[in-house]
Amino acid sequence: MGKGVSELTKTKKVLYISIALVVALVVVLVVVLTVVLPSYKADDYVVQIWYPGAASGEPEVLLAYGIVVDDGNHVLTVLDYEEYTPDKLLVVSPEYGTFNATIAAIDYRTSATLLQLQDANLTVAKIGHPSSLASNQSQRVYIRGWSSATNEYMKCPADAYAWNDVSPSFFRVDLAGGVISKGKGWVRKSGAVITDKDGKAIGLLGRYWSTLAIVTIPPGYLPLAINIDSALGLLTDTSHTNGPAMFVVLTDQPLMGRYFVPGDPPRLLSNNIESLVTNVTELLNEIGEALPLDDMEQYSSGLPVGFHPEEGIMLIAAFTYPVELHDSGNNLLATAKWIGIHWDRSEGKPNRLIYGSPAYVVEGAYSIEGDISGIVQLLEPTLLKM
Repeated sequence: MGKGVSELTKTKKVLYISIALVVALVVVLVVVLTVVLPSYKADDYVVQIWYPGAASGEPEVLLAYGIVVDDGNHVLTVLDYEEYTPDKLLVVSPEYGTFNATIAAIDYRTSATLLQLQDANLTVAKIGHPSSLASNQSQRVYIRGWSSATNEYMKCPADAYAWNDVSPSFFRVDLAGGVISKGKGWVRKSGAVITDKDGKAIGLLGRYWSTLAIVTIPPGYLPLAINIDSALGLLTDTSHTNGPAMFVVLTDQPLMGRYFVPGDPPRLLSNNIESLVTNVTELLNEIGEALPLDDMEQYSSGLPVGFHPEEGIMLIAAFTYPVELHDSGNNLLATAKWIGIHWDRSEGKPNRLIYGSPAYVVEGAYSIEGDISGIVQLLEPTLLKM
């Protein structure tokens, strides 16, 4: 009898120990999986924008994030058109799959881009009111998207500010303290949605920096955010869809190049960018004689990162689409993805226009017959600071 009770007691102890070990193992697994698995389930209105691979086997490229708007067949994103001029894109929704997309409209002032899908009927983002941001006072917001470091879906806390000296199309965003120290990275892809505390979209992350300008990005730096109202304007207003997506002014002094995004130092506000676009596009129809490339020949395979001219000043404009170069008689001379307007050269050398294809491959140069004084005047405040 006593032996039977003793055996039963041992059995119970073994059972309890086994249960305890199982519970401990479950706790350990939960802790481990909590660290390894995504911190948040992806919001079904947040999507990825991919550049399709070529038939030759070129891999697909992740360009940006975006949000679904309007009727569920449109996506708002922010693309960098320096390297690509995509006519077709892939929109990937973790919830609903992959869809072909075409570009419906581009706002050259911000690079905000409206994509058109077909028969998608995706979940639409809830839109907030960025006007609620108080001037020069921080407001807690969240940047939603996939971490650049771990590719897991994140909802990064950040602080948003409405600054009086920044174009109304933008507001400033800074990462909240402690985000980077968690070791999971943070959301920093252009087009990532910025939401208020209620999860409503109030903006999209803008672009970073130009390929041609060397810029040191300090930890925690984020580009200016595009006001969601400005981006949504693409649904009804296409008056700002033709123009360069990026301007860079470069001098003959290394490291002195600056890239222009409205509101970023040195400050170039939206109305000035529109004036600059007007001056540059008018110049495309007043090109002179073909010129030898001279010192540019060594860059025929592409302008290097941090490029600066050997002399003078150069304004480079990268377009969202190929543009035509004409002479004053409206004769077509060439087609270009980007142009460089080069002036203030030594020994009386003529002002010239350098042009090329994506990735800044130089294809040729022409003298400039048109008046560039308007361009110089608009850039003068910035040039004086360089």
